[in-house]
Amino acid sequence: MEDIMQDIVKEIVRIDSTVFTTKQDNEEMLIRRKEQYENQMKSYREEVIGKAEQEAIEIYNQIVESGTQQYKKEEEKSKEIIRIIENHYLQAEKTLLDQIFNELFILEE
Repeated sequence: MEDIMQDIVKEIVRIDSTVFTTKQDNEEMLIRRKEQYENQMKSYREEVIGKAEQEAIEIYNQIVESGTQQYKKEEEKSKEIIRIIENHYLQAEKTLLDQIFNELFILEE
């Protein structure tokens, strides 16, 4: 009877040891999987953020380029308006000077 009891105890110890080892293996596997998923999520997050940052930079550059082009167009329009105003001023000045000189010469005669 003692032998049977010892065998039963040995079997219980063996089963307990197997259960404990299996539990440890499963926990280690879960930890590895968790780390793997966390690394995948980190990589995905970095990739998505990187793409978003790149798109933001591209959009910013497009806005700056568009603003620069618009500024150049407005600057050209302003230059053209100034040129037209200068021409009108010079024509008016010439006309006025001609009138003044004509009147002065008429008065001298």
